[in-house]
Amino acid sequence: MIVDLGRRLSAVASPTARRKLGIELKGLREAAGLNIDQAASAAGISDSHLSRIERGRVGVRPLTLKALLQSYGADAEVTERLARTAADTTKRGDRGWWQPYAAAISEKYTSLIAFESEATSIKAFGSMVVPGLLQTEEYARALLQRGPVRLKVDEIDTRVAVRTSRQAILDQSDPPSTWIILDEGVIRRMVGGAEVMRRQILHLVDIAARPNIDLQVIPYSAGAHAGTLGPLVILGFPEGDDVVYCETYAGDLYPEAVASYGDVFNRLAQDALSTDRSTELLRTAAEGIK
Repeated sequence: MIVDLGRRLSAVASPTARRKLGIELKGLREAAGLNIDQAASAAGISDSHLSRIERGRVGVRPLTLKALLQSYGADAEVTERLARTAADTTKRGDRGWWQPYAAAISEKYTSLIAFESEATSIKAFGSMVVPGLLQTEEYARALLQRGPVRLKVDEIDTRVAVRTSRQAILDQSDPPSTWIILDEGVIRRMVGGAEVMRRQILHLVDIAARPNIDLQVIPYSAGAHAGTLGPLVILGFPEGDDVVYCETYAGDLYPEAVASYGDVFNRLAQDALSTDRSTELLRTAAEGIK
């Protein structure tokens, strides 16, 4: 069990370090005037693998890193510094608050938490349920009790604790700019019963009043929309590409086609009510719960 935990800590401590390394490698490649195919060929790897390295999805082996830096014409100082950065991508313990929970949640979910901690913007679409960052504790517990995975009471307690702890990023002094879009079905589905759902909707009303948060609802009257395949999260950063996260029955995914998901989110926004009308709909929904 100790070995398994060690492996998991190693895997989940690295996402942000991998991302920083990928940004620097991409910058060096572009400065050298090489495209993905040329650089990958010089390092003896596939172009898709190099793309994943630059996006921070995977780490880079020492020999591959050396070959890349040689093809980019990096000097000794840069090579040494990036070798240290690469070592950090496999170092255990980012010292994030989530590390004590690493054995209880998936590696990809832990990666999401690590990415969220550095994101300057968050866009999320909820197709069936309220996104985790906006869930009340009792709503989250009700979801987990009836979710697709059968969990024990202590496992539910742990996941609720993680989910509510994630929300601290919205309360920090410089919170990320957050844009949430919900399908109307999210606020009509009685998760946890009438009182739990009413309090959850009123919590959304309170959240929507914050200056850094935009919350919109796509009404039933909009009909079919671009989010029918499920929920998504798009995380933005000061440097480098956005990170897209999708939760599915097949597992948590980090798709490479970032631009296409941005287009999906923009189309969802076009179908949604304005923030003011969305808040009105939320209030009406809460008042209508008996």
